[in-house]
Amino acid sequence: MKVAVLTASDKGAKGEREDRSAQVIKELITKIGGEVIAY
Repeated sequence: MKVAVLTASDKGAKGEREDRSAQVIKELITKIGGEVIAY
């Protein structure tokens, strides 16, 4: 399964918060045999 990960955060865009959710999502996709093709 090929997957693209898209996250949206107003605080992340402003640099007020680090986006950690995308990394967790990418790891979970890989764990179940998926391939992250875009982030």
